[in-house]
Amino acid sequence: MRFFAQRRPNAPASLLAGALLAFGTLVVAGCGGSDTPSGGDPGGQRLNQLSSDGVFASVPDGATHVDTERRGARYREPGFTGGGWDGPTVTVTFRSASPPADVYGFYARRAEAAGWKPTAAGALGLTDRWSKTYPNGVPATLTLSLLEPASPERVYRLSGGVGPATS
Repeated sequence: MRFFAQRRPNAPASLLAGALLAFGTLVVAGCGGSDTPSGGDPGGQRLNQLSSDGVFASVPDGATHVDTERRGARYREPGFTGGGWDGPTVTVTFRSASPPADVYGFYARRAEAAGWKPTAAGALGLTDRWSKTYPNGVPATLTLSLLEPASPERVYRLSGGVGPATS
C-alpha cells in the first residue's frame, strides 16, 4: 500500500497563480513612486493673482462668520481616473440675513467691476457664475452658491478657481 502518491501539479491552477502574481506586480508598480510632473502653480503666482482679485476684497454688508480659504494647486495621481493638476482656488463662506437678490446683486456688481463676465444664472434666476481670463492668458471661473436657503442667516459660498500651469 502506498501512502504518499506522487502528485502532479495542477497545470491550470499554477498558470492562474503565475498570472495573478504578474498582474499584482504591475498594479503595485503603477500605483506608487511616480514623480510629480512640473506644473501646477510655480511660486504660487496664480494663487496670489486670484487671491488679490477685487471680487474677493469684501463681503456684503451684514455678512457674518466669514471664512476665506486659499488652496494652492494640487496634483492628482492617476488611478481609476485621470491624474493631473488642479489649479489654485479661493473660497469665501459667510452667513447673511439679507435677501438672496441683494447678495447676488452685490457679487454681480463686484464681479463686473473686477472684469468677470457672467456665464450662467441659477435656480433663483440670478447670475451665479462668471468667467475671466487673466492678462497672462490663464482662464478663471467664479461661482456663488446659496448653501442653506431656509435658514434665517443663509449660508453662501463664493468659489474662484484659476487654471494650473501645465509645464
